[in-house]
Amino acid sequence: MAPLIAWIYNSNTGSVEAGEPIAMQVIIDAHLPGTTSAWHGLFKNTDEIAKFYNDNKAAHPEWKAPTGNPITQAGNAVEAGQSQLNTAVGAFKGLNLETWFVRIGEILLGIVLIGVGLAKITGTANIVSTALKVVPKV
Repeated sequence: MAPLIAWIYNSNTGSVEAGEPIAMQVIIDAHLPGTTSAWHGLFKNTDEIAKFYNDNKAAHPEWKAPTGNPITQAGNAVEAGQSQLNTAVGAFKGLNLETWFVRIGEILLGIVLIGVGLAKITGTANIVSTALKVVPKV
């Protein structure tokens, strides 16, 4: 007979969850293609999770110890999230985004000024020239 409850363990947060085996397997399998899931299982009980962690912690020192304490899990989740954010931000290093944003702003301002100039030459009204006429002169 298949077990009614299965346990899973998240190595990023230390979270230990119990539930219906099929639902727990769905959680384990839910990750992006080409990545590995931080969820491990299915385990029959928490003793199996502790043994799994102890057997693998030397090879994976970044893994968090299994815990049922929600405060510890929350702290571990924040730490794991910061690590993943730093990895994502690191992908943009060397692109000099500040210079790109300044250049894009200059281009947009240039387009507006060209539009105002063309409107002035042709005598047609546009939003920018109309707004400038409404602004009180000091």
